[in-house]
Amino acid sequence: MRRLIPKACLEWLLAGLMLTACASQIPPTIREAPADNPSLETVCGKVADYLERQVRWGGKLIETENRENATWLTVLASSSLSKDGEPESGDGGAGRFIAIVPEFLDPKVYAADRKVTVTGTLLRTETRLVGEFPYTYPVVQAQVWYLWPKESGVPYGYPYPGWYDPWYGPWYYNPWYPYGYPYWR
Repeated sequence: MRRLIPKACLEWLLAGLMLTACASQIPPTIREAPADNPSLETVCGKVADYLERQVRWGGKLIETENRENATWLTVLASSSLSKDGEPESGDGGAGRFIAIVPEFLDPKVYAADRKVTVTGTLLRTETRLVGEFPYTYPVVQAQVWYLWPKESGVPYGYPYPGWYDPWYGPWYYNPWYPYGYPYWR
């Protein structure tokens, strides 16, 4: 019987399917910044010059406030984003901004200290109090947003990176174990 699809084509098709199954879940507009993406530090000094521009900013959530038609996210911005757009861990010294998301977001999911990245249009500024200090927030109308997965509590390589237990293994000799090794007997 004659084959309809050659074996080489089937192999390439299978390889292509496997690669697409492992594709990133991060939206492309989050992974790739706009061509002329201004930083938050640059915009804070002169917001009027950057109105209606596309921006991609990220950081840690401070507050999630649901309003009638949108959710307002107050974000402590990170000074830099990774190559995928994830906010780098740091002091958040870039400032703060507000992102207006055009749908309901659950405040328990979008909780404080979660990382978020937003791509959208710079609309205006809004002044709010931080303690007793009036702070001017740039306001972004979000088109795409991405909530990053929670970080695990225990870092890889506990108690410090590169650590391993040199005495752990199948041939570990325990003097208190009367039959010697292996330890699983």
